[in-house]
Amino acid sequence: MSDPHFQIVCDNTVLDGSGKVRIIESMHSALRDLSTDHDEVLARIHPVRRKFFDAVCAGEKVEVAMNAGNGGKHKVEVHRDISIRVNQPQGGVAKLAYASLAGRGGGAVRGEVLGKGFDANAEPIIRQMQDRSFRLVFCTMPPRQHVLGEAFDMEAFGEGLVSSVKAKLVWDDRDVFYFETASADEVREILVYLRDYGKPGAGVPSPA
Repeated sequence: MSDPHFQIVCDNTVLDGSGKVRIIESMHSALRDLSTDHDEVLARIHPVRRKFFDAVCAGEKVEVAMNAGNGGKHKVEVHRDISIRVNQPQGGVAKLAYASLAGRGGGAVRGEVLGKGFDANAEPIIRQMQDRSFRLVFCTMPPRQHVLGEAFDMEAFGEGLVSSVKAKLVWDDRDVFYFETASADEVREILVYLRDYGKPGAGVPSPA
């Protein structure tokens, strides 16, 4: 890639018959029908992931290192087709093509703000939708570059976030929290929690 800060971020990769790696992104929601609400799907894709997906779909050459039979590594090109797998309310999984969704533009997002100080180069983002509900979207969970490093406990973090802030958050997917409404002060409270989590003296829970 020409951009040295480009991050390859996805849920899963599969080597297909063409010898290329296919990207598979998995999403789940108990609150929204992702199989039909495609604007909702786009709103749940973190900007860092979207940058990666858009570059792949645009035909930019992207390679990933795969384990070789001799114990070494070899580079494999990423296929342009990106698949998004989402649960369906009636059961089963729907398969969506990212390229077709991306063409919609994601117009359901009303506004957004980054939660700075949580995950360097991949900060979480709070998005307000046109219906005025909110999504807190993480690039990865657990985060890649949090101050706690390998000591970061995803379950403890998520449960602590839900119980510690005034806004009524629902942990709807591994890297997505949903809340129906929030005041400006409640949004700021979430941002402060993210910024301070795990830092000594910040008053936010950290591992013993």
